[in-house]
Amino acid sequence: MFLQISLIFVLIFVIFQTFYMFIPLLTIKGLNKYKKVDKENGVSILIPAYNEEKVILNCLQGIVNLNYNNVEAIFINDGSTDRTLDILTQHLQLVPVYNRLPAVKIPHEAIIDIYASTLYPKVLVIDKKNGGKADALNAGIEYARKEYVVTLDADSILDKESLHVINSTFSDNHILAIGGMVQIGQGFQGNYLKPRPTFINPGIIRFQILQYFTAFYMHKYTQSKLKSITVIAGAFGAFRRKVLFEVDGFRKTIGEDMDITLKIQRLIKTKYKNHRLIFVPQALCYTECPETFRALFNQRVRWQKAFVDCFFMYRKNFFHKLGVRLSLFFLGDGVLLGTINAFTALLIPLFLIFNRDHYMVALGLFTITFILGIFQSIATIEVSKRLGIKYTRMDYLRISLFIPLEIVTYRLLGILFVTIGTFMFFVNKDKWDKANRTGTNYQMYEDVPLLENHKAM
Repeated sequence: MFLQISLIFVLIFVIFQTFYMFIPLLTIKGLNKYKKVDKENGVSILIPAYNEEKVILNCLQGIVNLNYNNVEAIFINDGSTDRTLDILTQHLQLVPVYNRLPAVKIPHEAIIDIYASTLYPKVLVIDKKNGGKADALNAGIEYARKEYVVTLDADSILDKESLHVINSTFSDNHILAIGGMVQIGQGFQGNYLKPRPTFINPGIIRFQILQYFTAFYMHKYTQSKLKSITVIAGAFGAFRRKVLFEVDGFRKTIGEDMDITLKIQRLIKTKYKNHRLIFVPQALCYTECPETFRALFNQRVRWQKAFVDCFFMYRKNFFHKLGVRLSLFFLGDGVLLGTINAFTALLIPLFLIFNRDHYMVALGLFTITFILGIFQSIATIEVSKRLGIKYTRMDYLRISLFIPLEIVTYRLLGILFVTIGTFMFFVNKDKWDKANRTGTNYQMYEDVPLLENHKAM
């Protein structure tokens, strides 16, 4: 029986990976240049910040160097206990404002003060009582004044052309939300205005670089093509503000990004049937990834708890309110392959102890998944190259040597993260387990004066 279950999981795995490999390979021919539209529609960038003193200036650097005029940036200090607010006050020269009124549509924790920068008039800071990331985003939505809302993590840096891509994409009125491409900041070097990809990194960062390429260029791209996106990454997403009001903002949960995505997908299925969410690889941001196993463990356990939370929250909505394709991706790829299969994998060694005559079958199944993993990684690197991520020859050699090692080491850590994360959901589903920041992305500001382009703000 156990053997038959394993065969079924392998078959499902092959089906999904085939979709994820061949749809991008067959449809992505190169990096399509977005068409810049004449009118700059308004964009409000919301940056929730809780104890972000090590990275907040990095994020601010990206904001003030944006090549976009009709924009406001709102930092939401969510009850930080470190120097986050002091650093913003010092570098922005903040003064209180008293004429900024909320929409009064989405509840959130109390606002303490609202400040405006005397150096950069389009940058605001909301100081509020701690309520969590979702609550901070809701406060930002309430005080935002622009048509489009971009959500950005405080450890993330927007590419200077990213808002033009968002604005151009939203010119299609049938698009309600956009997922941007999140790159690992430590995977680039030099001036952040012209970053160069590098693979000279510790193994734990190399693993995440490849994983992000796969997750975005292969998985999210495929889901976007099939109108089945299950999550717009919290690090960088864009939404029509009116839609955020219509779904009552972000739910207080550790998986606010997946939750808001499923909310909007449900809205599309039940009300806006000709509308959609899409992934746009040309819209870029750079984020800081965990650099230690402990930090990575905390992040991935949190992600799994968020996934389980959304599964239970939307379990009655699958198929009839979320559509067949999205439901198949969520349940097939996420629940069966991502969660249940992890627990099955833990039982394989025990199964082989009592069924020694099945060693060759187990070896065969492992060989199939290993070879498919190699092909998937090769396809990912090819697609990333078509989309403008071009390494040196030495880096491609490093990647080639790392891929087989990654499949049998770092990738197997996913089993640990998923099983512990699922268990911890039932122990304490709301505990955040935040990864420690290091501020490594600061290296991307070499030769770029701090807050260089302030006149544009």
